Amino acid sequence: KESEKEVVMQTMINLGIWENKNYHFDWEEKIILEETSSPNYWSYVLLPITLFIINKISDGLVEAGIFDNQLVRLGTIPILGVISYFLAAWIIRYYHASLKLQTSKLDEDQCKKLIKALKRRKVYFTFLVNLFRFLTVAAILLFVIGNETIAALFLLISFSVIFMFKFDYQLSKWPDMIEIISQEVGNGK
Repeated sequence: KESEKEVVMQTMINLGIWENKNYHFDWEEKIILEETSSPNYWSYVLLPITLFIINKISDGLVEAGIFDNQLVRLGTIPILGVISYFLAAWIIRYYHASLKLQTSKLDEDQCKKLIKALKRRKVYFTFLVNLFRFLTVAAILLFVIGNETIAALFLLISFSVIFMFKFDYQLSKWPDMIEIISQEVGNGK
């Protein structure tokens, strides 16, 4: 279909669901897109499976006494970060590749309402990401100081959530994106 776009991960910003449609913003083209069909979410199943496997591995490592060494626990943290980074990147890349999008047909009034919703949503998403950053620090301290291996599993989850927000929502671009949309609405486009 001519109206559907090929999606590249670095240029697509997920705006979330608004008025029963999922919207995205194409950073290169500077246009709002809406999904024409929902993507296949099977890749999200990989996250709980990975967490289950890592939990079993960490249980085995605890029984073997590997985590009794402070340096091993410290070295585990960047390894979990790298695993989370690639897992989140793979999930979001697959999600973006399965998107079917078309240019949004929002009128000026709807765009103004969307802008207000995006401003509120940015505050909410920023709070959520900062909460997970705080929880990540708490999990690191619990893992390193308290030798709690369940904290390693929570650490992997926290890292994954933070990276998924980074790849899918790209919150650092939201102020500029909202400004671009506002200017387009002001120009009547």
